[in-house]
Amino acid sequence: METKGILLDDSQAGRLLKMTCDTLLFLKNDGTCIDMIVKTENNPYVNDQYTLLGKNIFDYFPEETVRELKPAIEYVIRTGEVSNANYDLPAPGQLYFFKCIIQKYDDEHLLCQYRDITKRSQMKKSLQMANERLTETERAAKIGYWSYDTSTRTFDYCGYTGILMKENERFTFTMDEYLKSVYPKDRERLENFFANYALNQMPIEYRIMKDNKLFYLKLKIVNIYSTKDDAAILEGYAQNINDIVSRWDELKMVTQAVDNSNDSFFATKMDGTLIFANPFCRRQNGIPEDVDITKYKAYEEMGNFKDKEMWDNFIEALRANDDTLKYICNYPYPKTNVISSKCISYIIRNEYGEEIIWHIRRDISEQLRYEAQLKKAKEKAEESDRLKSAFLSNMSHEIRTPLNAIVGFSAIMADIDNAEERKKFCNIIESSNKRLLSLINEVLDLSKIESGTLAFDYTPVKINDLYREIFMTHQLCAKQASLVLELPDEEVCINTDKNRLTQVISNLVNNAVKFTPKGTITIGYRLIPDFVEFYVKDTGIGISKDKVDIIFNRFVKVDNFAPGTGLGLSICKTIVERLGGNISVTSEEGVGSLFSFRIPVQPDGPENGGMQDQPEWDPLQPYKSREKATILVAEDIDDNFELIRVLIGSQYRLIHARNGRQAVELFDKYHPDLILMDIKMPEMNGLEAIKAIRGKSPSSPPIIAVSAYAYEEDKRELLDSGCNDFVTKPLDKDVLLTSIHKYL
Repeated sequence: METKGILLDDSQAGRLLKMTCDTLLFLKNDGTCIDMIVKTENNPYVNDQYTLLGKNIFDYFPEETVRELKPAIEYVIRTGEVSNANYDLPAPGQLYFFKCIIQKYDDEHLLCQYRDITKRSQMKKSLQMANERLTETERAAKIGYWSYDTSTRTFDYCGYTGILMKENERFTFTMDEYLKSVYPKDRERLENFFANYALNQMPIEYRIMKDNKLFYLKLKIVNIYSTKDDAAILEGYAQNINDIVSRWDELKMVTQAVDNSNDSFFATKMDGTLIFANPFCRRQNGIPEDVDITKYKAYEEMGNFKDKEMWDNFIEALRANDDTLKYICNYPYPKTNVISSKCISYIIRNEYGEEIIWHIRRDISEQLRYEAQLKKAKEKAEESDRLKSAFLSNMSHEIRTPLNAIVGFSAIMADIDNAEERKKFCNIIESSNKRLLSLINEVLDLSKIESGTLAFDYTPVKINDLYREIFMTHQLCAKQASLVLELPDEEVCINTDKNRLTQVISNLVNNAVKFTPKGTITIGYRLIPDFVEFYVKDTGIGISKDKVDIIFNRFVKVDNFAPGTGLGLSICKTIVERLGGNISVTSEEGVGSLFSFRIPVQPDGPENGGMQDQPEWDPLQPYKSREKATILVAEDIDDNFELIRVLIGSQYRLIHARNGRQAVELFDKYHPDLILMDIKMPEMNGLEAIKAIRGKSPSSPPIIAVSAYAYEEDKRELLDSGCNDFVTKPLDKDVLLTSIHKYL
């Protein structure tokens, strides 16, 4: 078939017309459709039912369409030129779009090529809307897009990072130009990122300097296109994450505070579902760290709520107090030694309008314990005052009673001729003298105990011999009761204070004699592993249950009408404990009592015997005889240096540096034996000074950081930089001296 010129062949016109994809409308100049060929998709106005045929399109088409179409038709009629434009065709439930090419057929008629472009227009509009949404997203997220030519090291950028360039304007610049704005410490890392682009699938974060302010950016390579010259075109995006970093830092700071808090933080929904619990709360309530917290209910895990009913009562009280409730929770947590907590719960609404209850619990156990101790101390002080008043009254009675006998019988002795009566009165005077002497000794011992000067003299003591002496001394006094001595066959010798040991046993025997009107008093001792146990057992009146536990307290007496000060057993207890042992009693009223005490077989003490009770350890003692060491004190606050001078200035030669730079200079000049280094100082801080000194002398002298910084990370950084030790302000003298004595 001959195809040349087929489109111009009139005989082929009909066939070609049928094959076209456009609808043809043949119109009169007034807009009446007198013929049509429908090739496009049907719509309510143009369809293969030919509903338009015979109608005037100006009346039939929607007003919005006619408003745009009619001027175009009139223009073609008037000028004869072709009109080509796109039009909207609104219909019920849908909007159609069509392209219309209008041509003048003759003076009275027009030919319109109607092409349905609804799908294309909808796609175009969707694409336009997507681009608008993407642009708004880019603007909100502060994202910009870039391409980078590795051969020319040139960027092409457009976007909304809003740091160095205006928004949505295209810029071209080189890598070297860009690096000038990059934070110096990040330049090499960023340049290496682009140099090794093939290996970098993850984004890089870096900083930009502008107007002396740091901005954080994240950059990612998305596409890589190779070029003919073995170079590459990289495409990707950059995002201004300054707000994200700032908020993240704030969130991290709050999170760290909550996670490291010793207060219990947790959050619940209104139905009791847990949605958050900090580590302390989880540990306190036994909730594992790795489980989903939302699987738990507060009234199932938190012991103070107990059950659903109590939770509902809690919600009711919370509502009744304007959504904020303060209360004390006395539920104990034995594992964390908690007996009571101060709590606050309050309702907030999250971004979705959901009500969330936040709970904060603070342990007030120590406060309650302290208050209990204060109350106990107050009661004890009041009891002590009462006992002291009773003691003074009793002392007056105890002193006057033997004095009365001594003075009275001494006055009449000269007038008594009867030898038997004189002997009787002498015995009474002697007994009263002993009683008065015992009273004075007890008061003196009490005074020595109070002042810490109670002396001990250690010598080898044979226990059997000691007991025989005591037995002989008291045998005559125990007239109404029988005194029995129980000794082991084996002789025992221990290193102890004979006089003090005798004092304790004698006091126990005297008490037994005093309160045993008949029966037996048994004294003796026995060996048990590492100890000698001494005992005095009687069949006397016994001790009431309410006094057994307090019988060794000062001013406590079994019988308030019996002679004595109530100090003897308290003094015995102190002596036994100073000898390294302990004392106890078992007793039953009307049956008798058993007093026993143990002391070590070989207590610590000098082998040759004599010693006195040692004073409290003096940390300066090993160093008082040596020449004063030199300590360099780096401290910018004069008052703080003055405190250090008062604390240790008498033991050491001190050199004062007022800043880190001066500390380094004085170190070079004096070569001190030790350095006390403050951290926060002008010109050069303590950390920089430590590094400078350690650069000159890696291992000596010892450097002790003295700082108000007390976090573990601060201490770790200082120790890693060359510090040997760390002392926290405010200074404690013993702690400071102990730290210094580790090295000097």
